[in-house]
Amino acid sequence: MIANLKDDEQHQHPYGLGWVANTAKVDPSVYVGPHALVYGKAVLTDEVCVVDSAQVSGNAHLSGDVIVSGNCWVSGT
Repeated sequence: MIANLKDDEQHQHPYGLGWVANTAKVDPSVYVGPHALVYGKAVLTDEVCVVDSAQVSGNAHLSGDVIVSGNCWVSGT
């Protein structure tokens, strides 16, 4: 879970079961692994994979064939 959000402000993504804030937009084709987080106003489309303990936040926009992994934190401004 995303620690600073209430339960009703987030959900588990159906493809991977990682946590996504309701303010973020994540396509069904995106894989969000069980320990990964997506929050803020992030937008993820196409074949993006967020795995391990990686986080995507802010105004980040990721699309295409992108893998965010490890202890990585991607934040857009």
